[in-house]
Amino acid sequence: MKTMRYKKFLIPFLAFPLLLKANEVQDYKAEYLFETDKFSVTGIRELKTNNNKASITFNAKTKIVKLFFESTFDVINDQVFSEKYLVTIKALLIRRNYLIKYGKGNGVIESSGENKWEIAHKQDLNILDPLNAQIQMRINVKKMVDLNNYSPFEIALQDIKDGEIEINTYKFSRKDQYEFNNKTYDSIIIERVRDQDSRVTEYYLVPELGYLILEVIDKKESSTEKLKLQKILSLG
Repeated sequence: MKTMRYKKFLIPFLAFPLLLKANEVQDYKAEYLFETDKFSVTGIRELKTNNNKASITFNAKTKIVKLFFESTFDVINDQVFSEKYLVTIKALLIRRNYLIKYGKGNGVIESSGENKWEIAHKQDLNILDPLNAQIQMRINVKKMVDLNNYSPFEIALQDIKDGEIEINTYKFSRKDQYEFNNKTYDSIIIERVRDQDSRVTEYYLVPELGYLILEVIDKKESSTEKLKLQKILSLG
């Protein structure tokens, strides 16, 4: 069993947002385009909730690319609590399949499939997965605006490959205008900087749409990846 180490970590790019209202997470369904220098794919993100229980799925499929992500979790008093995180990826020569289980308050996280590991962490440290961390991010940004307090905040999760606990730091960058579906929205740009690999990621959130992410621009040292909202299928 590994002891935890802390590093700053960028949430994986395909982790998506939600519409939230006060302390409540609302269901949504939307279509996004994900572009890299190797391939592009359009997929459906869907959030379903039942009282405090929630799950997010992302499903995308073409002739050469198949992506499926699923996170199940609880949302209690503006705090996200992880349960399971499932990933299946088939893209060109890439093949990944694994399941991460988060022990309910016992301080143990276990991964099976391609990446097999088990770690122990302090029980008072709440560890999120790459999908539901986006929900915690939305909640925190909404609080940031409501309280007019634009201080940076942190979210903890583990490196999917080896389970290493890492800390994500997000900071307010600026306010700007964003055009979507022939309409201009006021947006908030949150920036995530990963100093160890010269990587900067910008998230464009729109308060009018429940802090939904309309675009993510992930600038790496050698390439840029983009995630962009194509169509809102349902909100609430």
